[in-house]
Amino acid sequence: MNDDAVWAETTDGGLLKQLFGYYPTLHDAKILSIDIDRASDRIAMVVDYNDMIGEDHTQQMSVRIRLEWKGITNFELPLGDKDLIGLDFGRQENQIVTSIETWFGVFGKIVSDTVEATLVQMDPGDGDEMSWIRYN
Repeated sequence: MNDDAVWAETTDGGLLKQLFGYYPTLHDAKILSIDIDRASDRIAMVVDYNDMIGEDHTQQMSVRIRLEWKGITNFELPLGDKDLIGLDFGRQENQIVTSIETWFGVFGKIVSDTVEATLVQMDPGDGDEMSWIRYN
């Protein structure tokens, strides 16, 4: 279901594709924070993601990515875990539908007008404890 055109339209989608050799699937990514702002219909999520790169897939690359959805018309985020199995973008008419799955088979969905992906940091390390969910 992943619509690569959605990644391509984001600020750093092309850079992430260049770094990894593909658009990130965010499988095994760790959610560091989720900020839900209902007043402005916005959700922001920061994740740490690493995967194998190179032609022989023997090198590892780690990045911190900030995803931000605007113009939220619907969302379901019954997240019971901070570890993602994956995140997929799709389109439904003029909106972007983001499907999110965590390790315990829990699915979430965000329906929005736009989504933005920004590379925050290369090689973030094991660092920050997640602040989990902040709701405004």
